[in-house]
Amino acid sequence: MIIDNLANAEKYISLNKDFKLVFDFLKNNNLADLECGRHELRGNEVFFNLQEYETKPVQKLESHKKYIDIQVPIIGEEYMGYTNINNTSVSESYNEEKDVMFLNGSVDKVKADNKTFIIFYPQDAHMPALCTNSPLKVKKAIFKILIK
Repeated sequence: MIIDNLANAEKYISLNKDFKLVFDFLKNNNLADLECGRHELRGNEVFFNLQEYETKPVQKLESHKKYIDIQVPIIGEEYMGYTNINNTSVSESYNEEKDVMFLNGSVDKVKADNKTFIIFYPQDAHMPALCTNSPLKVKKAIFKILIK
């Protein structure tokens, strides 16, 4: 897992050839003006889901096998819970079509706002969309990068 300020995004493009595509897109587009839904940057290999929701005190802990997530709050702020997948147990088996499995486990939290990005790899179980103080409306981009 990587947590950093968007101003430092260039430092991470060497980790994956598709990170540059994502970070360039973020730098050159105002995601606040885009409609929610799926947006493809390169088909099923690199795309993002733009979502609006209200944060909650508890969410499901999840992990993915096929895709790396880069999560970027656009409007609002939230806590994101995280732990290594080895510290969890499976609550819902892996769904290959949706590339998600749900887990049980304790998490640490990090606060994310519109200056923050968080990269979750398959070993990073995460619990996004947690409220900071009270429920808050958030608009967030969740970039999906196919692992090759």
